[in-house]
Amino acid sequence: MKNRTVLLYMTFVFLSNFSTILYFLTVYLEFVGFSMVAISSMMIAYQVSKFILEVPTGYIADRFGRKTSGLVGVVGMLGYYAALLLVRSPLLLIGAFALKGFAAACMSGSMEAIYIDSVSLDQLVRLNVVERFVFYASYALSACVGGFISSAGAYLIGLLADIIAMVLTLVVVVCIPEMRRGDTTATPKRGISPKMIGAAIARNGILRSAFIMDCSQAFAFVALEDFFSLLLAGRGMNAVASGVIIAVQLLASASMGLIVPSVIAHVDKGRFARICGIVRLSLAALFLIPFTPVYLLPVFYVLQTVAYSLFAPIKYSIFQNAVDSSMRCSLISVQSQMVAVGAILFYLFNAALSSIAGIRVVLLVALGISSLVYIPALFRLTSQRP
Repeated sequence: MKNRTVLLYMTFVFLSNFSTILYFLTVYLEFVGFSMVAISSMMIAYQVSKFILEVPTGYIADRFGRKTSGLVGVVGMLGYYAALLLVRSPLLLIGAFALKGFAAACMSGSMEAIYIDSVSLDQLVRLNVVERFVFYASYALSACVGGFISSAGAYLIGLLADIIAMVLTLVVVVCIPEMRRGDTTATPKRGISPKMIGAAIARNGILRSAFIMDCSQAFAFVALEDFFSLLLAGRGMNAVASGVIIAVQLLASASMGLIVPSVIAHVDKGRFARICGIVRLSLAALFLIPFTPVYLLPVFYVLQTVAYSLFAPIKYSIFQNAVDSSMRCSLISVQSQMVAVGAILFYLFNAALSSIAGIRVVLLVALGISSLVYIPALFRLTSQRP
């Protein structure tokens, strides 16, 4: 049963993350006639909705069923894709992006919690690496196919493919078995309250450091992914080139991530994670610097993600080992909420500076600010014990 759960979960990861429109969403929205103000409003609606609903949906999943929460999330994503395909009203699409935030909040951590409870903790690092490989492979295929679709303007075909992938995701979620055990699923008798979640975070330095890292990282890197294609277009690269670069970057990251278990067996995990984290920030800065030669942009972008893929399984396993299983969905939701906070702060920051600086400069400044918070939290996380 456990092996079946892992296999179905990996299939869920691949299908739920397949999206030809993902890396070209801003390009598509411009293509169908929306202004940058409308596009920014849609992005903010998504992040605010996800921020508000992350903890409540995680709490509901822990109390009333993780699989049910996942199913609701997949249905919500189907509604979002249908709106992208059919709706041309800015206000209605802002609502669709808010629906996407709700759906993402429902899916965030729910299926993952079922999977984590089905394996032992000593398997998590190895399986986390496999999960990231599947995740990156799905994104790489999405980016490559999406690049060709965007270049040809065939967004209808791409969105239909995304809808089919989400329907298959729904089937997979239905098939995933959910173990209902007193020690892993909160019951009304035992109960979980927001106060208990807050207390768990307050007394656990590892959780606090991880959440700070998630928020500060999102402040710089969420928008970098959102505007990646536009950034490359501004330097003269077309959609096909952008898609291929993203695909190569993701596959290289996934392949490098496979060596993590063997590498960390021979090095100090904390020191290795700290070095990779700092190297990633430096490479991202080189990508964003305006006078970096165009031919080096793909190199720096690929390498910064490779650096992240090398230490992300270590960071994530530290976080998972520090989480109380009965609160797993709730705390994973808080983690996702911190990502939403970082993204919202960036978009507000960008709104304040957009009249005096371009997106590349704003991202570079945001990266500098993020580093001032991220690096100390990284050092604290990798030096603490649960």
